[in-house]
Amino acid sequence: MTSTEAGADIWHYALRLWKRPGVTSAALVLQDRHGVSVCLALAALWLAEQDITPDATLADMLVETAGDWEQQRIAPLRGLRRQASARADWADWKRALQDAELEAERLLLRELAVLVAQRPWPRGQSDRHAWLLLVLPDMAQCESLAQAVSALLAVCED
Repeated sequence: MTSTEAGADIWHYALRLWKRPGVTSAALVLQDRHGVSVCLALAALWLAEQDITPDATLADMLVETAGDWEQQRIAPLRGLRRQASARADWADWKRALQDAELEAERLLLRELAVLVAQRPWPRGQSDRHAWLLLVLPDMAQCESLAQAVSALLAVCED
């Protein structure tokens, strides 16, 4: 799979998941209560669907990229969008910020897929929970985070 194909594939996967009942609320709990990058969590689920064996090196690369994107690009847009939500006369600006935030998330997912497509990774042992544990290691020591991840996994089941 080329980088371009992987970028489109992960985006379509994320959109399909997002439309499932309960996914939005479960993902937003991870984001708002635990500071988790939703894109990173979705990428971990996508890797499992791609049947890529959980790999700590790849997970570290994804965590670093997602962290940079969240801090430098997405969080500032999200903060502005939330400010714009406070005033009804800023509704058009809020919509523009929502669109920009969504586009930033699409670009982040594409960047994560490009990292995956740069080299072949072992396949054959996909495990959603293992991938999530690699990209969200705090869930091993934080019961509420582990419960939030379990809630996401429950609504993502095929």
